[in-house]
Amino acid sequence: MNKRIPLFVLLFLLSFSAIFAQKEIKGRVLDQQTREPVANAAVTMHPVGSTSIISYSMTSKEGTFTLRSANMPDSVEISVKAMTLESQTKHVKSDIRFVEFLVVEKTMELKEVIVQAPKIRQLGDTIHYDVASFLDETDRSIGDVLKKLPGIQVLSSGQILYQNKAINKFYVEGLDLLKGKYGIATNNVDATKVASVQVLENHQPIKALKDMEIPEAAAINLKLKKSAHGAFFLTAQAGAGLPPMLLSNELVGMRFSATQQDMSVYKGDNTGRDIVRELTSFYGGSGGGPVNFMSVIAPVPPAIREQHHLFNNAHLGSLNSLKALKKDLTLTGNLNYLYDQQKSSSYSKRDIFVADGGNIHITEDMNAQLLKRELEGTLTLEGNTDEYFLNNKLNVSSRWNEHTGKIAAVRDISQFLQFPSFNIGNDFEYLRRKENKNFRVGSQISYTMQNHSLSVSPVLFDEVFTNLKESDTLIRQEVSYNHLKTNLYVSGGNLGKRFTVGYSTNVFSDHYFMQSGLFVSDAISSVSADTLRNRLHRNEIGIRLNGSLSYRFSENFKPILSFPVSYLFINRNDHIRNTSKNGGHVLISPLLIIQYPISSRWDLFSNVRFSNQFGGINEDYLGYIMANYRGMNRSNGLLGKNHQTGTFVHFSYKNPFTTLFTSFRLSYSNIWRNTLGDVRYNGIMSSSTSIPYTNTSHYYGLDYSFGQSIDAIKSEMKLFASYNKSKTLSLNQGIVSNLNFDSYSLSPSITTDIGRFMVLKYDISYRHTRSKIRNQSMPAVHNVAQNLGTSIIPVKKLIFNISFNHYFNSLIESEARSSWFGNLGVKYKLKNVDLMLDWTNIFNTNKFITYSYSDISSYYSVYMLRPSEILLRIRFKIL
Repeated sequence: MNKRIPLFVLLFLLSFSAIFAQKEIKGRVLDQQTREPVANAAVTMHPVGSTSIISYSMTSKEGTFTLRSANMPDSVEISVKAMTLESQTKHVKSDIRFVEFLVVEKTMELKEVIVQAPKIRQLGDTIHYDVASFLDETDRSIGDVLKKLPGIQVLSSGQILYQNKAINKFYVEGLDLLKGKYGIATNNVDATKVASVQVLENHQPIKALKDMEIPEAAAINLKLKKSAHGAFFLTAQAGAGLPPMLLSNELVGMRFSATQQDMSVYKGDNTGRDIVRELTSFYGGSGGGPVNFMSVIAPVPPAIREQHHLFNNAHLGSLNSLKALKKDLTLTGNLNYLYDQQKSSSYSKRDIFVADGGNIHITEDMNAQLLKRELEGTLTLEGNTDEYFLNNKLNVSSRWNEHTGKIAAVRDISQFLQFPSFNIGNDFEYLRRKENKNFRVGSQISYTMQNHSLSVSPVLFDEVFTNLKESDTLIRQEVSYNHLKTNLYVSGGNLGKRFTVGYSTNVFSDHYFMQSGLFVSDAISSVSADTLRNRLHRNEIGIRLNGSLSYRFSENFKPILSFPVSYLFINRNDHIRNTSKNGGHVLISPLLIIQYPISSRWDLFSNVRFSNQFGGINEDYLGYIMANYRGMNRSNGLLGKNHQTGTFVHFSYKNPFTTLFTSFRLSYSNIWRNTLGDVRYNGIMSSSTSIPYTNTSHYYGLDYSFGQSIDAIKSEMKLFASYNKSKTLSLNQGIVSNLNFDSYSLSPSITTDIGRFMVLKYDISYRHTRSKIRNQSMPAVHNVAQNLGTSIIPVKKLIFNISFNHYFNSLIESEARSSWFGNLGVKYKLKNVDLMLDWTNIFNTNKFITYSYSDISSYYSVYMLRPSEILLRIRFKIL
């Protein structure tokens, strides 16, 4: 670890040296006659006698600009240009502090010309992507366009990244209707109704904190065409196919205006399209959700296109409405319901490498069915002005989920897990700003209740149950869990000319209750052995004090140092064993944040942090819990502790004129723990606990992204690359093993328009993984996934789609190491109706084989796939 630290110190010193080597020239542009500031004028800096641009800026609404460069000659030329201004150039020394331009308006008589708007342009901190410049005949929703925009990445989950960092807000016309579930918009808003996609860099969603707190992340805003403002759109789809009976239906209505936004969606699908992920929230939450103590051993879905392997019957409904009560005060309601039934089938073989050479082999022929029924409602009142911020969010959710599994073995095994849960929470925040000071108060409270039950037949764990009757054919594990979480806080800050000081105080508590029992057959009373029962309370109460300080070295360079100190009191009561453990702990979590826009194109963000935490209620129960049909877990009462140190450096570059966006991120972290989990096997049956054993894990990461439009070949190109390395320990059968993992991946993609009659799309992902267990290197794994698609448009409104998917795994020693899928489709557009006929998996590939290494084991799986299917869909506009 100590050998690694100087590397990151060097990186920070290099970053600082680049920062302080920057020279900058500030200035202002005024109208010569009125002396009014001139906004949105282009200001460029050149070497004397040269046309090459050293630095570039646009004037603000106050007419000001700043030009920066690390390599500025002694003398430079600064030019001001705009369509309505007489161009003006000044020859100045590079050490000049301030330069002022007095410009003259010019009148131009324009001939009739066709002006093509730039694909990407930047105004201040906002990047504008012209949607029409990226749109082609194959795009339907705005999500299809987002995937092609340079600098923007859409993950398979639907989450959106900008410059390899997750966005913090998603707006439509500046309003946050969907509260994090923006997949509803990206998958259903018609791309032809959107004028531009705006990226708001370093977006501060709280207006009153502008210039006081500058977040790292960006936001996305959809700007609609004028014809779409206030208009109501209603579309429907009806789809049917074979085999067996396939259905794909939907009804979508939406309306967006400055004072009212509504969006309602119903979808029903059993064709393998994963409509459920549209309801995923990417904003995160205040915690307090359900905890899974048990699970069903079920097939692991392969990393291939979901429409080939997902046997689903899903229905979702989403009602979303936002109403402006008055200026800058909105009330938003969101109601979502989900019904999702998924079936899966596979054969798997797992080999666990034991130190003495007696490897453990687990073979399972599995069938499973997962049923999700979830209802969630949210009501949010928000006021957001330059003087105050008010937010109150009430959230209620309920789940009635079940998971059934069948294992075909010497003795057929049935599993049935019921895991319902209920959660209610309320977040409140109020902030007031007066000049350069702010004061904030807030609270968070949530309550979670769940009663889970796992039934397994026949009764296993013979060493536990020695006096069974013939009628005892079933074993049932029940776990009840409640969690009450509260957090009250007060904070404030003072923005000075150089120093900015902030403070905050939190008083928080967590109250847990967990009870578990093991039952045989339909017995009302549980097995009486204390080793199989739990009834415990855990109470955590604490206070956190945080002070932060930042110093403004220049207009844009202002590092922030915060030093939170917490006192945490933990009380643990085990009512089965009549024990009580108390302890107070002081926790520190210093954090240094460095954010510096080196120029209008280069940006640096970095931080160094240290944190320490304690284990939760999962480490408190001393009685065994049946975690699955072949595993029992318990704790030994140790209070788990961990200390984490982490740092990263993130560089990003953008040039809207050349449409080039690229980013680079280097990270390192280590985690110190005082315990290590031990897994012991008796045949395929296992039991898990933990022992006191100090250990440190190290993690290294490197990520790179690239995106650019190449107009010469009418293409959008992207590249993502990563490298990850980890060094950890594992404890199995009482033996500690070193685990080292290395992996790197490359994922280039290209979309090309060939005239107006063809669109080509190609992407390939290569991943190389190597692992070392107890200093023994395992064979390297090479995975390749590539997709080739072409859309042929012989005449307007008629589209033929052809696509191929190929997957390769080097560890599979047969012709199955490569899997091929083919898909055909045709689409015909009428005025308000789209007719679509799709034929998926035309080669009728019926299984997919995977082989991989994880922890101290290898995993081989044969997963059953969907057959060749034909689906006819009709999508039509009602309004």
